[in-house]
Amino acid sequence: MQQAILLHNPGAGEEDHLKSDLVKSIEAAGFGCVYFSVKKEDNWKKQLDQADLAVVAGGDGTVRRVVKELVKRNALDKKIPIALLPMGTANNLCKTLGINRGLDSKHHIENWKKAKLQKFDIGVIKNADTTDFFLEGAGYGVFPKLIKKMETIDMSHVKTARDELQLALEVLHDIILSAKATRYWIKADDSVYQGKSLLLEVMNIQSIGPNLILSPDAKTDDGVFDVVIVNEEQREDFARYIKELITNEKATFDWKTFKAKTLSIDSESKHMHVDDELVLPLKNPLALEVRENVLEFLI
Repeated sequence: MQQAILLHNPGAGEEDHLKSDLVKSIEAAGFGCVYFSVKKEDNWKKQLDQADLAVVAGGDGTVRRVVKELVKRNALDKKIPIALLPMGTANNLCKTLGINRGLDSKHHIENWKKAKLQKFDIGVIKNADTTDFFLEGAGYGVFPKLIKKMETIDMSHVKTARDELQLALEVLHDIILSAKATRYWIKADDSVYQGKSLLLEVMNIQSIGPNLILSPDAKTDDGVFDVVIVNEEQREDFARYIKELITNEKATFDWKTFKAKTLSIDSESKHMHVDDELVLPLKNPLALEVRENVLEFLI
């Protein structure tokens, strides 16, 4: 019997009930199952080697926390597939992988035995001081400003994930109108790009933040990044595009994009993010590269 390790990020008041339901559903699907709350303990890290499947029940931040441990493993260790049960707000990883949050967890679990494995590359960031990784995207400008601003907003009146995503788009719209464009210089494989941007994102999947699709053609296993840039002269069009998304109008935007396997970036921006985490600006220049086939997701 295959052994699953269930790694759950419980919300207030839901842990006992949801824990029981998830464990029963996983065992009914023919797996052994051991449960850990990633919010309360770190013992799960020592149990990964005993698992044939890592089940992550939570949002994109919880997935990143689990993957951070998996990528530390020695290359000779067995590769542990990851199954996602989407329970976060944005669930951008699930959207890229085609995992429908609208379906309940029991439905996903019942289909694991006939699911396929999807290979997944990760991005690695290096400079003289640090090395980090990302699953979704890393970049400068309005998105890290959005992360910082959302941390200060009272969310007590927000009732649903949809409402939270709409609020984030409204905040992003205001940021775009006033954000200072910053200079960048990029060496991408054999090409050079430079200018002043409001947004500069190195994408590993299709969307980031409040489900904003920046690179609809991005693949999880193509060995390249999709680099997306919104330059200063596009400010009004970019703000109009976000406004149209808020009002549910059919919205389009002319994203400036290119693909690259390796990047060197020098940016004057004082704001940077790695996935959904706000980070201090890393010392320039940054070297970014794709590491292929590091992870496998059950889809």
